[in-house]
Amino acid sequence: MSEVLTLPLAGETVLLHGDRALYYPAQRALLVADTHFGKGAFLRRQGLAVPGGGSAADLDRLSALIGHFRPDRLIVLGDFFHHRPRPGEPFLAAWPRWRAAHPTLTPEVVIGNHDRHAEGLDLDLIWHDELDLGPFRLRHDPEPVAGRHVLGGHLHPAYRLRGAGDGVRAPVFWLRQAVTVLPAFGGLTGGWTVRPARGERLVLALDGGLYPLPAPL
Repeated sequence: MSEVLTLPLAGETVLLHGDRALYYPAQRALLVADTHFGKGAFLRRQGLAVPGGGSAADLDRLSALIGHFRPDRLIVLGDFFHHRPRPGEPFLAAWPRWRAAHPTLTPEVVIGNHDRHAEGLDLDLIWHDELDLGPFRLRHDPEPVAGRHVLGGHLHPAYRLRGAGDGVRAPVFWLRQAVTVLPAFGGLTGGWTVRPARGERLVLALDGGLYPLPAPL
């Protein structure tokens, strides 16, 4: 188990972190995917008994990652929001305080399908449809792009380990041909179980640790 895994990718060096983040040292950029801020408030609005504090806990996790890597940029690979937050929801109060605690950081978002409901909100964010960073194309939907290695999200990749009549399902980094899919960062997100093909790799992110899984034969 390791908390950080150094990985060669598209001729560059990146660092995977066990709290479901990727750091690109050459660009001093911290990347996460699918934060889905405000999801708990949305579910409570639908009548579901979901405890509060989820977005605040995720912001604390981001703060810890920023303290660890000291990035210049934070880039969310889509689905920053789960829905358009309403006035008075906890995230809208928490975000300005969080931004004030990180005044030198530039937060950026590659627009995801859940973010299109958030037009017009003034949150001191830079929005991109897609973004090139070194040899990488940053986008929400992890589809290949000619001449680029795609870093994306959207799928919430996960993997189920089985053994002795029991099992565990955990988020994974899914390393595919010319596409790397980051696990969902938000604590209140589900996962889609993936089955890697030959030549693909999975790195399990569980309880803050990283566990590279054997490559499929």
